[in-house]
Amino acid sequence: MGNSCGKSASVEFVGTPASERGGGGKDLRLADDDNNNIQPVDVSQSQLRATAEESNNNVSSTHQQCLEYVKAALDKQKVGESVVRNYSHSLLDIPGEELTFNFDHVVIAEDRDEVDAMVLPLEVGDDEEDEIDIDTRSTTWVRRRSKEFEYALPNDKYSKVTQEVLHLENTKKRKIVAMSDLHLGGSWSEGMDWKLEKYLDNLIQIAKEEVACFVMLGDIFEMWLEKFAEVPPDNAARVQAWKESASVLINAIDKLISECDVKVFYVRGNHDREITEQDVKTIFGEKVSFVPCTLILRLKTGSETEHRVRLAHGHEWDVFNSYMLQDSNKLIPNRPIGYYIARAVSTAERHDSGSEVEDLLIGLAGGLLSMIPKALEDDLIDVLLRPEVHRKLIGRLFEGAFEVEDIDFLLQAKCRVSENEYVRLQSLLEYPLFRLCGSEVGKQDVFHMIKAATGDYKKFIRRSDEDVVVLAHTHRWDLRKYRNYKGNQVVYANTGCWTCNAEEFSSVVLDPPTVDKDGLVTIDYGKNE
Repeated sequence: MGNSCGKSASVEFVGTPASERGGGGKDLRLADDDNNNIQPVDVSQSQLRATAEESNNNVSSTHQQCLEYVKAALDKQKVGESVVRNYSHSLLDIPGEELTFNFDHVVIAEDRDEVDAMVLPLEVGDDEEDEIDIDTRSTTWVRRRSKEFEYALPNDKYSKVTQEVLHLENTKKRKIVAMSDLHLGGSWSEGMDWKLEKYLDNLIQIAKEEVACFVMLGDIFEMWLEKFAEVPPDNAARVQAWKESASVLINAIDKLISECDVKVFYVRGNHDREITEQDVKTIFGEKVSFVPCTLILRLKTGSETEHRVRLAHGHEWDVFNSYMLQDSNKLIPNRPIGYYIARAVSTAERHDSGSEVEDLLIGLAGGLLSMIPKALEDDLIDVLLRPEVHRKLIGRLFEGAFEVEDIDFLLQAKCRVSENEYVRLQSLLEYPLFRLCGSEVGKQDVFHMIKAATGDYKKFIRRSDEDVVVLAHTHRWDLRKYRNYKGNQVVYANTGCWTCNAEEFSSVVLDPPTVDKDGLVTIDYGKNE
């Protein structure tokens, strides 16, 4: 593929015989011919030097021991089927006159103490038994808390809150239904229309008598799966396509509102993070309420106790997918690392699995955490702040996404983010994600955000003052009970997903407590056959 300047880029084989190289296959290198005038998107060199100098500081023996564990984990960790692939030159063929970016405005804490000072104190009750066993797909939602308290809305870096009061006194229409991760308009939703239609038809039948509220809990539409060399469509083009391809959902939402008097919310996820309120209203109509991040439902049930439900997609607690850094202009550009990993998966044409990206993150981060002895956990984030360790971890994720054994041959690959913008893969590997997050929320929370990337949200849920926390994002339904730091029970439910390769499709149904009866939280599911 040529470009307007007559320049070209190519993938070429370099002459070392395959028999002399590890991992099998051919050794691929990238030649970016006559393209020297285009500079890669980059973090500033002064920031990289500052980070590198910090990594050379003297460290404790436990820190060094943790470093050795992490390096061993990253050396040994297998990410999917690692096969060297020969990508077409279109992966690198970006017109020469396009804009480039620099990130000199990205501020990295120059002094290690600046990050250390933000470490949160240990929460009360950390040593107590905090998880309550659940053996079924439903659990009780207690009508009375162990300890009452004055409730305040969440006010942190993760939760831009929208609250809504639902009056459920003297009505049988009390249930709240949440579903997520349909990924409509993308390959992950192929073949799911008839299953979705059957589920929604059943929901409409019971909604007339039983359902008060329906929540679309993020990743309803797909906006992350263009290949690296493709220019993502603008929102107007996406909306027009969705109005045709998502007619099953759109018609069902219309019936829920007009025929069943159900309150409907649209909560954004990470794969549909760039959808706007106007886009949602263009698709579904004016009566669907748009929620940018976190929805808090305050339920009036006729008793003295106000019951509360937190609903969020869950990506903001995931270090690889959080948009937390967007407000301070510290994302590349305005998107998290997970966005580029998803596009790498798409570039490798691995469209058969709706949970491929999540599998990569869970597999690598989970494998890493499982190799670290508990006694060394406090040292882990210090180790991950080291640029050489961070680069290798992010590199392993991209190796798994692209299905290559060595990411170095793709360092100059360019990911198109608009007509006039691109990001070079090398910049993503050098981007100090953990350090920037640490400067925002402290090292302790970065560690918990890495655990959240594996589906372990426990620390964040235990901080919640709501009675029920409903998340999505992991593509795996879940149901647990925790005791929060005030000593009250918190039910955690995950909606799962509706992708074509999932073993089950699922949703969460909440039946709130009454004056004299406990409520119920249930996973409604079916086999994806």
